[in-house]
Amino acid sequence: MIVLHLSDLHLSRYGETVLWTRRDPDDGRDWTPIHTWQRWQVEGARDKKGRPQDLRLVDPDGVVHKDRSWPSRKDDDAISDLLATAMKRHETSAEKLIASPPPEEDLEPLIRLDPSNTNLLFLRLVKRVEAISPDVIFITGDITDNGFGYALVRHYLAPWIERGRLLAVPGNHDTYDMIPRMGRRRRSEIKETSYLQFARAINMTPNKAGLYNRLLADLAVVGINSCMMPRVPLSASGEVSAEQLKWIHDLGKDDAFRSARMRVALVHHHILPMPLKLGGRSPIEVGMRLRNGAETLDALGEAGFDFIFHGHRHCGYVVKLPGKPMVVSSPSSTLGCETYGKPYFWQLDFSRQQPFPELVELDPHGLTSGGVHRPYF
Repeated sequence: MIVLHLSDLHLSRYGETVLWTRRDPDDGRDWTPIHTWQRWQVEGARDKKGRPQDLRLVDPDGVVHKDRSWPSRKDDDAISDLLATAMKRHETSAEKLIASPPPEEDLEPLIRLDPSNTNLLFLRLVKRVEAISPDVIFITGDITDNGFGYALVRHYLAPWIERGRLLAVPGNHDTYDMIPRMGRRRRSEIKETSYLQFARAINMTPNKAGLYNRLLADLAVVGINSCMMPRVPLSASGEVSAEQLKWIHDLGKDDAFRSARMRVALVHHHILPMPLKLGGRSPIEVGMRLRNGAETLDALGEAGFDFIFHGHRHCGYVVKLPGKPMVVSSPSSTLGCETYGKPYFWQLDFSRQQPFPELVELDPHGLTSGGVHRPYF
């Protein structure tokens, strides 16, 4: 059984990773449509004396992508700048890439023009996944950047979804908003609803405790939700609820679970604290951590898990502590690894007596560079 571990795709409506704000009708300004293109709108607001004040670009979903001052002169240039942004993003929208994907020979030139566009990078990733044709795919959270983009996964990974072989858990970007802006809780509710719709579509609806359990041949897989929104603003930390920990404790006594040849857990937040040298961003580690990571690791170890797969920090590594499950951290499968720089994912052959993660690196053509590699760190 060949399993691929993907994570942190950060798909979005148009492939960009920016701070989005939904159009707020109660912001105190009177916005008037000035120009419409493909259901995108350039809107303008005037001050109390009727003078041009602000311009903004709003997409068909009511999300503000760009705002700027409204110049008293060269209005056409300012409006054209916003429309150019709309046209560029329209070409890499999830809907456009599903209905009319770029020819294979055009994909890399498009990525060179927009190297951080996660929607385009996902298409490159899909080509490599299809070439491997794995039996199972794990995705450990941050499937989207802001709650949009699930349609790309449902479309391009449909063969695995239809066979019940795509297993995923949510990430903080999928479920809550860490920025302390007005309407934060409402935005988080919208994102959580979107994720649950996706989970139902791939038959990964969590139980009352917030997790799920699947048996694939002799492989037992448990998906855990670590995305409990922190009380502290600007934090992307997580926590595994007491209900989930109790459920894991009880599962460890279940005969069917114990009889599985291999037992794996999927979770988004990293179980182990990031080493200073590896993470390179120690000042924000507190705001990124799994708040009860040590307790969760102990619970999974006592329940008899063999592997823990996670993402979140965009750093790839493999750690095996005595008496604990092997911890496999995935970088972003689209944006790459914070320490290695290049995008890659993990491949494991669970038909082996002792499966070990192999690094599958992507070259510019979506193929491996020098095959797969066994990391020893």
